[in-house]
Amino acid sequence: MNRNLEWLMSIIRIVGSSFPRTSWLVQLQTEINSKELLERLDKYEDPISYLHKDIPELSRFVYQMLKLENSDSLKLEFNDEFYNKYSQALAILESNGYIKGCHILGKKYAFGFRLVDPSYILYLCYLEEDGKKMLSLINVVDSCKKGECLDGKTVQNSINLPIPVIKAVFDIFESKGYGWCSKEIGTIKYMGQLP
Repeated sequence: MNRNLEWLMSIIRIVGSSFPRTSWLVQLQTEINSKELLERLDKYEDPISYLHKDIPELSRFVYQMLKLENSDSLKLEFNDEFYNKYSQALAILESNGYIKGCHILGKKYAFGFRLVDPSYILYLCYLEEDGKKMLSLINVVDSCKKGECLDGKTVQNSINLPIPVIKAVFDIFESKGYGWCSKEIGTIKYMGQLP
């Protein structure tokens, strides 16, 4: 199986149709045995990419910046050239609820934008991240038992993934009722609630 597909299939079992924009994952899981589909996935033919031709390229830059920032923040800032070049793709991502721009009157993305949808963060990982790291993260969170607490920073140190990626996976597991995410500002923690 493709190195990116193993972790993707693991998260599909968790996500199901929890998020309105992830129903494509459920359909994907039912068709994954098809060789033709595997070839299409290798070319990144998926609904997010098809929203606009520049989205895969833009998303690669977004993920690289996310890794460079090395912070807990889901807010990213780029130069004006980036915003001008990808203005249509950014507008489409924002209108579909994947990002939220920090706008002021007369200037879009004056203070960057925030990544607001966990499924978009997983899409970024699909494009750019090592599948083994993602599978490791999914396994760590999936094996978190009732009362056990995972600290995002500790998980980051052991797996070497950006904190926003870890938070996105925590949020997805929480949405399924498998655990709770800390709501405390400045912490990224997840507590399991299943035996």
